[in-house]
Formats: sequence, structure tokens, C-alpha cells
Amino acid sequence: MLQERARETKPIRRAILVLGMHRSGTSALARTINLLGATAPQTLMDASTDNERGYWESEPLVHLSDEVMAACGRSWRSTGPMRTRAMTGGHDLRQRLRDAIASEFGDASTIMLKDPRVTRLLPFYREVLTEAGYEIRPVIALRNPIEVTKSLARRDGMPVRQALGLWLRYTLDAERETRGMQRAVVVYEDLLTDWRAVTAVMKRQLGGHWPEPTSETATQVDAFLSPDLRHYAHELPSGLFGRAALAGRLYREMAKLVANPAAVPARSVVLGAQLGLVVR
Repeated sequence: MLQERARETKPIRRAILVLGMHRSGTSALARTINLLGATAPQTLMDASTDNERGYWESEPLVHLSDEVMAACGRSWRSTGPMRTRAMTGGHDLRQRLRDAIASEFGDASTIMLKDPRVTRLLPFYREVLTEAGYEIRPVIALRNPIEVTKSLARRDGMPVRQALGLWLRYTLDAERETRGMQRAVVVYEDLLTDWRAVTAVMKRQLGGHWPEPTSETATQVDAFLSPDLRHYAHELPSGLFGRAALAGRLYREMAKLVANPAAVPARSVVLGAQLGLVVR
């Protein structure tokens, strides 16, 4: 009885998970959420020439996610399924994830966890975070796939077809694995244009307590978010074909979730995107 009462009165903690494809504005969104009141991990990855304002990712968790993917026979560049329940050394990896989360976030009531890899490992993270007493609130960063492919080409020399396939895979996983959850979708361009309006909607959709931003906080966000963060500004053209056309359709469907995150993208668009991943 006492144990049951303790569980009932134990404060609820929230984990804001920033999901989405690499180069989709996840870092900008993560730092904004951090400035608005969510605790960032203690051991942050260093900034780099590819991300001068920081990644806002936990270095230990990134390395652990890479290990989990390798245990599934995959990497962040893979488009195949992540079968985390059948992976090698699953019990040990789950325990290490529990320990890493506890070490990185301590007893913070609201945490911000960002790493694009988590998008593909969400069932694994969801299980561990739920056991640790967190309510999970995912927010999906959405960016024009043409801009993402150009960014990946510059950073990694990645071919367009491969980059589009990854954008499809990560976007499909982000939507499917968060379906039915209390979630939000944020378009990168909109965040840079008017973060106040965008985050007001996001906070309402995610729920929970958010402290009112002070003038100092607003100044920090203004200084961090600026149009020059968007290095590859391209409209999504008409007349696309192949994977580009499929990505364009999925992008437009996902953008509809900004206003109504509980909606489900059109089945024909989702099936088309899935088919585009298997057809060579």
C-alpha cells in the first residue's frame, strides 16, 4: 500500500524528444526548447564547422545509439528496419541507456533529448524512458527534403538518391512511432521566421508546465535563431519525379500535422513513400 502511494505521489517527469532527419533543424529546435525551460544533457557534443552553434546532443547517448544500431546490424545511414528487440546484447545496452540518462539529466523534471538516431530507435528509448518514470513528448523537426539533400551532399558527399531515401525513412519512422502520442511537428523554416508563434503552438500541443519566457530568454533565442542558419533555402518545386516526388508528397502531408498533430498522413502517400524505399 505504501509503495502504491509513493508511486501515485511521485512527480511526473517529461522527456521532450526532438526527432527528425539529420540536417533538418533538430539542433536549432533543441536549443530553443532548452532555452524555453527544458534541461539539456550535461555532456554536450562539441560544436563543429558543420554546426557552429552546437548540436545540443549528449555525447554518451550518441555513442550508445551508434552501438545499438550496430547491434542491429545498421548505422544512421541505413534505411532497413531497426529490430531492437532481437539485437545482440540488448539487456546490457538497455541498462547502459538507463544509467546514461540518469547521469546526463539527474532529477530534472523536464528534459530535452535530441539525436536524430533516436528517431530510428524510438521503441528502444521509449521503453527505457517510460520505465524511468518519464512521460514522453515527441516533437518532429520537419525540413524541405531538397534542402536536406543539399546539406548532406556538402557535409558527407552523399548522393541525392541515398539522402532522399534516408529522409523518407526517418520521416516515416518519426510519424509512425509517435502516432497516437501527444506530439508536435515544427517546420524548420517557420521556426527561424517566427519562433514565438511556432513555440507557442508547440508548447500547447505538448502540454505540461512551461515557464513564461523572460526578456533575457527571448533575447537569447533571438540571438541563437537567425535566417543565416538556413544555408540551403529552396522552395519545393513541382514536377519532381522518383524519390524526390515521393519525398515532396510526404513533406506536404507532414506539414499538415503542424496544425493537427493527432492526424494521420494520407495512406496513399505513406505507402508510396514506403514503396520508394524498396524499389531500386
